[in-house]
Amino acid sequence: MTMSHLTVEVVKKACAFVLQIQEPGETLKKLALFFQDRHIVIDNLNLHRYRSGEAMLIIHCQLEKDRIHRTVDLLEKLPGVMELEILK
Repeated sequence: MTMSHLTVEVVKKACAFVLQIQEPGETLKKLALFFQDRHIVIDNLNLHRYRSGEAMLIIHCQLEKDRIHRTVDLLEKLPGVMELEILK
């Protein structure tokens, strides 16, 4: 009997999501649960709040290449997210 040893390598790509959000407190909670539920580790997060009450949020993470587009689609539908841009 011969055995083959296969290795599976998961390649993650560094990316950054730049979001324009409203109601930063509530939206941050929703985003935290979104990333936690999908087992996406946030490497860095920056929040810039405007006087209007809206905010710009930059999230740096590493994500499998085949999950990037689906993640973008779901983030765009999340309540509180007004605009989304991804930097790869």
